[in-house]
Amino acid sequence: MKSIYLLKRLERFPLFTENDVAKVINKNHKYVRTLLHRFHKGNLINRVERGKYTLHEDPLIFASHIVIPSYLSLWTALRYYNMTQQHPKSFFVLSPVKRKDIKKLNIHFLSTKHLFGYKKERYSDFDIFIADPEKTIIDALLFKIPIEDIDFALENENLDFKKISMYAKKTKNKSLIKRLGYILEKKKNNSYGLKALDNNYVLLDYHENKMGKKNKKWKLIINKEI
Repeated sequence: MKSIYLLKRLERFPLFTENDVAKVINKNHKYVRTLLHRFHKGNLINRVERGKYTLHEDPLIFASHIVIPSYLSLWTALRYYNMTQQHPKSFFVLSPVKRKDIKKLNIHFLSTKHLFGYKKERYSDFDIFIADPEKTIIDALLFKIPIEDIDFALENENLDFKKISMYAKKTKNKSLIKRLGYILEKKKNNSYGLKALDNNYVLLDYHENKMGKKNKKWKLIINKEI
């Protein structure tokens, strides 16, 4: 199979492995390994990590295919849905197991046990896996993105606040529920069924100092105004 034709075939993959190439050209792995080494040395393909390659420059296309299952979230999803004014250069991928970041591509992996609320999305003619807008809010709270950024994200008019509340309850994270319930009540005059589940006080914003007025209803230390 001619190299140009093979590369055209491989361009259809967001990410491909030696196994993928072996199936396409019906050759053994030793041959495939040598071929991929030659392609990589000639700058015809990009090596994402050991045994994984792509022909694409945009990490959004392949980042959620590096680990299965996984999905894009946090700043990446906030930017994707236009729910932030920030322009992050890094790509954030959540998966069940923590693994090493791919620093050369600015891809960061974080582990989560809350593997729900993500979807398959068509992007640049490829399927990617990304948190839906509501789960993006929940992940932002779980990974302690500053409250002012979450406050801005919640201005998105397409958000389903009942779904956000449902996701919050599903996490069973008491601190998250307190913080989200307070913010929703403050912004929407509706806590959507959320309530403080214990009497322990937590900070509203983990990035601010620990001083602030105590909110007895939500068991929060209000150290940041929203």
